[in-house]
Amino acid sequence: MKTLALSTLFAASLCALPAVAHVEVDNQCNTQLHGSISYQHGDLTVTTQDGDTVLITPAHELFIDGDKVDLSDEEQRWVSDYYTNIETAIPMTVQIATEGLHVASYAVTEVFSEMLGTDNEMVQEFDVFFTDLKAELDTRFYAADGSYQFHSEGLNGNNWIDDAWEEEFESRVESLVEKSMGHMLMAIGRQMLFEDGDMEDFATRMDNFGATIEQRVGDKAEALEHKADELCSVLAKADYAETRMQKHISGLGGLDLLEINSDYSMQK
Repeated sequence: MKTLALSTLFAASLCALPAVAHVEVDNQCNTQLHGSISYQHGDLTVTTQDGDTVLITPAHELFIDGDKVDLSDEEQRWVSDYYTNIETAIPMTVQIATEGLHVASYAVTEVFSEMLGTDNEMVQEFDVFFTDLKAELDTRFYAADGSYQFHSEGLNGNNWIDDAWEEEFESRVESLVEKSMGHMLMAIGRQMLFEDGDMEDFATRMDNFGATIEQRVGDKAEALEHKADELCSVLAKADYAETRMQKHISGLGGLDLLEINSDYSMQK
């Protein structure tokens, strides 16, 4: 019965991890970046793999290596579409990342609080950890004036979303679960002492609690998945506009920042 109770608890606590996986949008649409992108104070800057710098201003003006490009009406439409869709994708990305972190925090904290008590040091450690992660997300996605920003240069790999903090989260969860093993065994011991050793009742209660948490997290994770799908569609529209710019605007032959998998890519 001890094994059953612990397994139930661990399953409930780690059920947050699938929700966190949804934060990495690349799991949804395999977004790859070829080159780098920066968005700050309304300026969208793309550096191609050939080293060219492409700037689109908030007024949708196009500059290549510092030189302004005169555009036809059709070319202007593709530039505007490209800018607008990327500008739309950034706050969507922030929302998904923030909500995914909230879901993970809720699931893990609820489980450990139920098992060990809200004032336990393990619960407090998780609370500090999630607070630090939220601060990292805010620093990454918000400028000092509160406006959105996005910089791909500091990301881990060539994805739209950096998965480094997700790996850190999983590692931290595993570490704290191992560290809290003694606390959990003591909690089970207390249940045996104060409930006449009825571990079957305790295991059933933990199982029911785990199922409740899993359902709540599952509903939120499903909602996040829908939002990730919407974000993928927006990025696919940006990818399509980028392809049209590459083909029809002189000087943009090396522009190929976005690559979206076939499930989301639009006809080019």
